[in-house]
Amino acid sequence: MDQSDPNDLAPQFFAKMVKSVGVGVGIYDEDGRYIYVNQSYADLFDVTPSELIGEALWKVVPAIEADKFDRYWTSFDTDETRETETLHTYNNRQVPVRTITTRRSIEGTAYHFGTIKDISEQKARKEEIKRQNERLENFASVVSHDLRNPLNVAQGYLDLLQDDIDRDELHLVENALDRMNVLITELLGLARSGKVSETTPSSIRAIAERAWQNVDTKQATLHTPESDPHILANEPRLQQLFENLMRNAIEHAGAEVDVTLDITQDGFYVADNGPGISPTKRTRVFETGYTTDEDGIGFGLSIVQQIVTGHRWEIQVTESSSGGAQFEITSVDFADWLLASLPWLLQECRVWW
Repeated sequence: MDQSDPNDLAPQFFAKMVKSVGVGVGIYDEDGRYIYVNQSYADLFDVTPSELIGEALWKVVPAIEADKFDRYWTSFDTDETRETETLHTYNNRQVPVRTITTRRSIEGTAYHFGTIKDISEQKARKEEIKRQNERLENFASVVSHDLRNPLNVAQGYLDLLQDDIDRDELHLVENALDRMNVLITELLGLARSGKVSETTPSSIRAIAERAWQNVDTKQATLHTPESDPHILANEPRLQQLFENLMRNAIEHAGAEVDVTLDITQDGFYVADNGPGISPTKRTRVFETGYTTDEDGIGFGLSIVQQIVTGHRWEIQVTESSSGGAQFEITSVDFADWLLASLPWLLQECRVWW
């Protein structure tokens, strides 16, 4: 992704980008009427952009009533951004969409800029994932409860024995019980990791730095991008993703590893300068229980993949520029960056309307 300052780029670049971007773009003013829509938005209703220009917002978005529009408009603060899922209807078509709307003021005039994305398939898939998650969590909770009870009983008797007997065998038993406890905790974490509820424009750099503070980083070094791009993500889940990738780098590449977070054209990556992962093993690293570490459990990268899937992103393992492991997350929605760029485009390209 080009991280250039929007002020440094030509208006023609933005105009071309907004017209061709894969999500809908709509702009309306304080009268509640569209002053610009791109082709992607018009395609949702099988009309031309010009057919939507001048239409009232409430004729397309039933959730916003005509007599309540003024209250809706004045409820926004300048530069405030809101994300919502709603139904857009026009030309006898109904389309569930995810919208991200931002209030911008240009030369004293306020506008609302929105990206609109068809989520028909995502909603159907989300419902199915929700049902699967409920079944999985019920299973994990039952298993956890049924295992913890005898585990606690065994730990209690072990504590009594250790008060009277000091033998190496008992320490081996204690290690085994500790490992079982970790497995149960990770099982619950795996069951819940795919659940991604609300997403908000989130700073990749800030979340990565918080994750770094929660990891035993030893003498390792974290490198983050100089810019501060924002993506739509569930912050706790994204932080968990970073924590697991960082732990993985330190465990497999050593205490003094360099970990790098950076941005790509359609996502971001976490890389290290360790020995890397051979091509034959890259397809297996996300399997539940797979690990090359004798003391490992094999859930960390499975949880990473669950979080990625929950965000509707994709992940693959490649080789970093230094020969280490690189985890690339793609199909990330940089709609927040697009919204941040639109004001300059509007200011320079008023010929749209």
